[in-house]
Amino acid sequence: MKASKELYSELFKEYILSSRDIRELQVVLYGMLEKVCFLLDKYNIDYMLSGGTLLGAIRHGGFIPWDDDVDIMMTRDNYDRFLKYQYELDDDLLFIEPLSSSRYYCKNPKIFKKNTKYVEISNANIDTFDMVFIDIFIIENAPKSKLHRAIRGFFYDVSYKGASVCMDYLFPSEPIINKARINNDLDKYYRLRRILGCIFSHFGGLYFYLRIVDKLGQYRKKTGLYCVPSAISYNREVFSAKIFETISESRFEQANYKIPRYYDIYLKNLYGDYMQIPPIEKREVHVAYKFKLFNYEKGERQNG
Repeated sequence: MKASKELYSELFKEYILSSRDIRELQVVLYGMLEKVCFLLDKYNIDYMLSGGTLLGAIRHGGFIPWDDDVDIMMTRDNYDRFLKYQYELDDDLLFIEPLSSSRYYCKNPKIFKKNTKYVEISNANIDTFDMVFIDIFIIENAPKSKLHRAIRGFFYDVSYKGASVCMDYLFPSEPIINKARINNDLDKYYRLRRILGCIFSHFGGLYFYLRIVDKLGQYRKKTGLYCVPSAISYNREVFSAKIFETISESRFEQANYKIPRYYDIYLKNLYGDYMQIPPIEKREVHVAYKFKLFNYEKGERQNG
């Protein structure tokens, strides 16, 4: 069975972001990044570009042309320091972290841009925290024992997926349900997710699993190993602490931003031959049920 992103991208082509959409979104995201990093630098809080944002910096000197988000990461110690100063973010930005609001359902903190709108197909019926955002990923200590990491990763993965299917059960997406009536593969896929969501919702519930994810993500014992928690991270994406503790800089769009000094190790682990630009058919396609920047709005974009 295909992953949800791949399946939704194939079946909801009417919501695919155009090149113009993506570039305008990148301009907004870059403005957000400038403001966030200004605050971090002001208080000497270390952060690093991560994921596709770091890849864009190294390979393109800025955004990957088809990328639609910004990711930064920081160690738990630096994140705890950021919490003391996050109230100084500009008024047009909104910071939120897991379990701090009864209507926030993500496993990692985000910074949102007010007066914008960005809603994925799967979240079409959720009307809170539906704005353009920057992801913050917290770099945590990782257990030394491979067995410990495997067990921790397994329960993390089950809990994260449990929370995800709870969302589909509690907040079913109207456009997905409508299209499932005429697409058998989508009907089977979404029906299964909602059945599992019903089971998980009655045996624990959404916030129960989100709390487990949050608890398992934090490992306070210093081991000399780091990861950004996920089922994959605990088994494959575990790095020596020096990968994240030694920082350099790289150009990203109009200025230099902090990156891991040993970015090559990090990126090879994530992407393999990361300097090789993938063919068009293998690039991630982005769909947005609702999309609004400034006065430019596409609303519920049934007609593209």
